[in-house]
Amino acid sequence: MKREALILGVVCVVLAPLSAAMGAEEAIEPTEKTVLFDGKTFDGWVRHLRGEGKVDETWTIKAGGILACTGKPTGYIRTAKAYRNYKVRVEYRWPGRTGNNGILVHMVGEDRVWPKSLECQGMFRNQGDFFEIGGVEFNEHTSGGHRVGGRRVAKYDAHNEKEPGQWNVYEVWCVGDTVRPYVNGKLMNEATACSLSGGKICFQSEGAPIEFRNITIEPASDKNKPWPVVPTRKIVLFNGKDLSGWVRFIPNDRRGPDKKWMVDKAWSVRDGIIRCEGKPNGYIRTCEEYANYKLHVEWRWAEKPTNSGVLLHRAGIDRVWPKCIEAQLMHQNAGDFWLLSHSTIKVDGKQIGPKAYANVKKKNPSNEKPAGQWNTYDIICDGGTVNLTVNGQIQNEGTDANPSSGAICLQSEGSPIEFRNIYLEPLDK
Repeated sequence: MKREALILGVVCVVLAPLSAAMGAEEAIEPTEKTVLFDGKTFDGWVRHLRGEGKVDETWTIKAGGILACTGKPTGYIRTAKAYRNYKVRVEYRWPGRTGNNGILVHMVGEDRVWPKSLECQGMFRNQGDFFEIGGVEFNEHTSGGHRVGGRRVAKYDAHNEKEPGQWNVYEVWCVGDTVRPYVNGKLMNEATACSLSGGKICFQSEGAPIEFRNITIEPASDKNKPWPVVPTRKIVLFNGKDLSGWVRFIPNDRRGPDKKWMVDKAWSVRDGIIRCEGKPNGYIRTCEEYANYKLHVEWRWAEKPTNSGVLLHRAGIDRVWPKCIEAQLMHQNAGDFWLLSHSTIKVDGKQIGPKAYANVKKKNPSNEKPAGQWNTYDIICDGGTVNLTVNGQIQNEGTDANPSSGAICLQSEGSPIEFRNIYLEPLDK
């Protein structure tokens, strides 16, 4: 009997993970654009509320195919099926007073308030924040810093929501382990290396009345995602007023005794100029990723010239230093290439890298201007080709760059440096 019980126990232990895996619902990958809410019924949806709430009172369907939610009690309506690699699109509005809401993606496990998922926040003027629920993790949360507070990772910039009564468009792209929410066409945030990459989609009931309509899902992959952005017109990256459109990064960022974050001390905007103190090491980067462009940057040294750089095609997570192609700004070395974190490029037919750090010297003597005077960097990125021109003189060119697209960064790595007049143009301009 003991021997039989032991064998039975071993079999149960071996089969338990297999049974759990077999019992887990496999996420569907959409193959075409599909209407999730037909505007007439709740077919394909499950409604869940906390406590003894009545779903037919909280969730109703109004004329015009509008899904109306009273906001009370707390809960959600979710898709009956799980999805992966998709873009979900929904229009929403606050019919009266504003309040709280959210879109939960990659929801797994049992129905409860709140289920394990990643929340794309829908609170008025906070839409685009992330909240991890149930232990979901992603790079931007685990790395900490000034945008992270508890379970929250704040959106990049100011809100992009319309006033109450007007319809907004919320689009969430889930590609592999990356999640990107857009509000009225503006990228609000990004979660990378998310611990979940598929699950059900939920719309919350959490406070005030809210209405939804035109809920659709469609395929999303590396081939049709809206990034990297290829400019079709001039794109001004720095508005001369603030750092909208940029993400500030310093490793182990923390508040000092004065309660200010290190990034707030390292980077500031004054008189239409970005000023970087040069310490500690780090960078600001564009929120968006770009490919195939002409980049114009102007810089000058405010004090004694030391070191900085323009990082092109930043890939992977924020760190010092990320995988990228650096257009060097070290004094007397502007026009050098540095290949960081195992990036590669070919110069004169010879591949440079992959190494932790690799350098390609500029072709001509330094033509930088003295400290206090403005210099220009004109950089062409065309597929894998990168061309560096300093103050009108070509200083370097490489081909077959890897990576060949990504965010654009300005380094903090030495002494005070200033930047202005930063913009992109199409290659054919």
